[in-house]
Amino acid sequence: MTRPIIACFGGANMDLHIQSSVPVVLRDSNPGKIHTSPGGVMRNIAENCARLGCAPVLLSSVGNDAFGDRIRKASEEAGIDMRYVLVREDCPTSCYMAFMDETGDMLVAANDMRIMDLLPADYLPANGRLLQEAKAIVCDANPPAGLIAQLAAIAYGVPIFADPVSVAKGAKFLPVLERIFLLKPNQIELQHLSGMPCSDDPQIEAAANSLLKKGLQSIAVSLGSRGCYYADREGRSFFRRLAPVSDMANATGAGDAFTAGLVSAYAKGAGPEDMVDYALACGIAAVQSEDTINAEMSDALVQRILNEHRL
Repeated sequence: MTRPIIACFGGANMDLHIQSSVPVVLRDSNPGKIHTSPGGVMRNIAENCARLGCAPVLLSSVGNDAFGDRIRKASEEAGIDMRYVLVREDCPTSCYMAFMDETGDMLVAANDMRIMDLLPADYLPANGRLLQEAKAIVCDANPPAGLIAQLAAIAYGVPIFADPVSVAKGAKFLPVLERIFLLKPNQIELQHLSGMPCSDDPQIEAAANSLLKKGLQSIAVSLGSRGCYYADREGRSFFRRLAPVSDMANATGAGDAFTAGLVSAYAKGAGPEDMVDYALACGIAAVQSEDTINAEMSDALVQRILNEHRL
């Protein structure tokens, strides 16, 4: 069976994960462990897609430096097509730093994604055929707003899955909502994108519906341990969750795995309910690994989690 091609447009960077060994004391030195691994929202999504049986192609940029070399090598070994990634001499590879508390939950994070702002205006048009022939496209909010709008125009007719990444960046998708097949915000991102409160389930439903009324085709709101809320313009809506895990090693990669699960399941023909369940199982697989990407991620692992954690 031919693996579906997923075009992945967004950030690729080196992740630095710091986890405290004790309850965190702010503005002080805390004992802990530091771990580095290739990352970036879109690169992570692409690697998860590869491990789930798809054929991801990464559209991004890295610097001509040690971090960039490591990212390219590790990504190629993981099954990502890196031929279209730009290598720049004038800017270092992006970096992301996350500081986790003693339970493994993220306390604070920072990133340096300047290299994404240097993507040339002809980058996407030069890769237009790839975009138009993909089974689906995933885009995060790291590229400049102008290139996201350009993507929406070039890839007309191809389903676009959009990951807001953060409150600060997610608004880049608002001008192109009508071209987005599925938007995947978390609860805080939904609140800022909709301009509405999202503190309880009815408010989440109302906020999601407000974006659908503006042209968005479907939305999957990740709710952490509470699962996901899905709604679309065809009138389908539901809350879904799986039984949570008791041993969370690292929550950092859960959102990326969830997005990869959505697009991978869709590319293989899944409907909304199965697509969301598959994505939730991918998130569970992610949090059980100390690395951002679970090296054991696979369709077989996801199916096993679904069998064990379905409610």
